[in-house]
This record gives sequence, structure tokens and C-alpha cells, in this order.
Amino acid sequence: MFMDEIDFKLLVGLKKGIPLSSSPFNDIAAELKIPVEEVIKRLNQLKTDKVIRRFGASIKPNSIGLSANVLVAWRVPQHSVQEVGKALSEIKEISHCYERTTDNSNWTYNLYTVLHAQTRTVIEDMVSELSSKWGLEYKMLYSTRDLKHSLKPKEHL
Repeated sequence: MFMDEIDFKLLVGLKKGIPLSSSPFNDIAAELKIPVEEVIKRLNQLKTDKVIRRFGASIKPNSIGLSANVLVAWRVPQHSVQEVGKALSEIKEISHCYERTTDNSNWTYNLYTVLHAQTRTVIEDMVSELSSKWGLEYKMLYSTRDLKHSLKPKEHL
């Protein structure tokens, strides 16, 4: 894949974040002095070429008042994993939902969700309700700190 100067400027700009406006692609196009259609075409090509994996918003839950976060490990019968996983993934407070197989007899949880809410009480009530609905056992693992956003990147030589 050949990347030109505009592609590089586009990537550098996106690394800083997209503009908080009602028309971010228009803002990006204006800054790069190219048509908005070209911005979208280039983003699609960068994704096709696997230069970028995806294009989407990434919101830090704490910044919008969701300071309680928990990873819930669920023990779901294999015949129900798809149904339960689909239903859980549609809940707005759940940001991640994924299955993991395990061969460890001490840890038999196979479906994982990450929930965000304003308080632990809200999370605990929600998890209890979901557990009752499907008759599932679970373990809750609360976040204690956000390493992804608190560690400084290594200096490049």
C-alpha cells in the first residue's frame, strides 16, 4: 500500500482525536483541504489495507460520570452462550461481551462482560437481576485503576 502525505496527515490528526462537532468529517476535510468524500474514501482504504483496524468513538467511562466498572465472569451452559451473549451485548451499560474457553477445572467461567455505571450499587443490582433472569453463576472483578490510560508510553530510540 502506498501512503501519501495526505494519508499521513489524516492519521496524525486522527491520533489526536476527531473534532467534537456535528460534522467531524467536514472539519477534517477542511483542515486537509480535500473533499469530505475523499476523507471517507481514504479512511475506508486505510482500513482495507489494515493500516487502521477500525474507526469509531472511544469514550473514557470516568469522563462521563461512570466511575464504577466491573468485569463479570459468567458460567453459562455451552448451549446457551450465543443466546445469553447476544442479549448481554445489547445492554447499554455493557461495553464488552466475549466468550473464552477454559480447560481449568478451578475456573469454569466462559462468558465475560464489562459493565459501567455511576455506582457499584447500580452494577450489583444489575448483575444480580441478570443472574436471576438466566440462572447464572458469576464472579465480579472490579477495576482498581486504569493502567491503559495511566501508563506513559515508552520513549522510542
